[in-house]
Amino acid sequence: MSSLLQTKEWAGLRQSYGWKAYEIEGISVLQKELFLGKSFLYAPEVEWSAIKNIDKLLTKIKEIAQKNKTIFTRLEILDQNNEEIISNLKEKKFIKAFEEIQPEYRQIIDISKSEEEILSQMKEKGRYNTRVAQKRGVVIEKSHNLNEFYKIFCETAERDGFEIRPFKYFEDLMLKLRPINAVELLVAKYNLKTIAAEIVTYYQDTASYLYGASSNEDRNVMAPYLLHFEAMKQGKARGCKYYDLLAVNPEGKEDHKFAGIGRFKRQFGGRTINIVGSWDLIYQPFWYKLFKIAEQFRRH
Repeated sequence: MSSLLQTKEWAGLRQSYGWKAYEIEGISVLQKELFLGKSFLYAPEVEWSAIKNIDKLLTKIKEIAQKNKTIFTRLEILDQNNEEIISNLKEKKFIKAFEEIQPEYRQIIDISKSEEEILSQMKEKGRYNTRVAQKRGVVIEKSHNLNEFYKIFCETAERDGFEIRPFKYFEDLMLKLRPINAVELLVAKYNLKTIAAEIVTYYQDTASYLYGASSNEDRNVMAPYLLHFEAMKQGKARGCKYYDLLAVNPEGKEDHKFAGIGRFKRQFGGRTINIVGSWDLIYQPFWYKLFKIAEQFRRH
């Protein structure tokens, strides 16, 4: 898979929220300001093959780090877990990050198949609920109505207990990505009322499920199932090969924070992949320990 997070458009979105952006040896690297003038550098979702010369890349990153009181550089590798890549990272003095920024375990569906094959490879419950939504008359449409999306997104967050981004973030996301035709808002309507919605991004061979929402009303018509099936069809029509449902729990770990959403996502079939994920190169060990403590405190 290739990542939208390595584009100048994504870097532009992050710059709107106070990050600095650099392109170093063809890799997009972002800088986040921290306490006391410190900072960290973050290269999101990099394909290992995109790193042509890791020594040259790290030398140039270190030059920027020295000018910006950088505590560490976090390199996030999108490739599936690979001992050779990990050995290379360890040789360069990287350590496994204490937290992931993008999900390390993801549910990936092959959408290069026919629509019937995509439907048939779902688990029985996923296929059944998709057909329930079709029979109940749920209709999927493209939309530009972010207010409608955000209203039910807030409902979802309150119901499921997660924090959400402000409305303006979604406005900016659409503003940055729509000009390159890389984002779409899909809504599910029942009796002319929007009861579910999702924001999907498209980049090269991958369609990604970025944000989803469902109303507290009419949950029995199973709108989110049909919504995902339609998102897969939209991705396929654009020439994508994969539908990335993003965060799931590792298989068999039912006490994981993503276990509930993982059960839902696996109903669409596909396979769970474990990416190499985030690795940190530390320049200032004392400040890194403080940052780690502060982050763990903030998240709990």
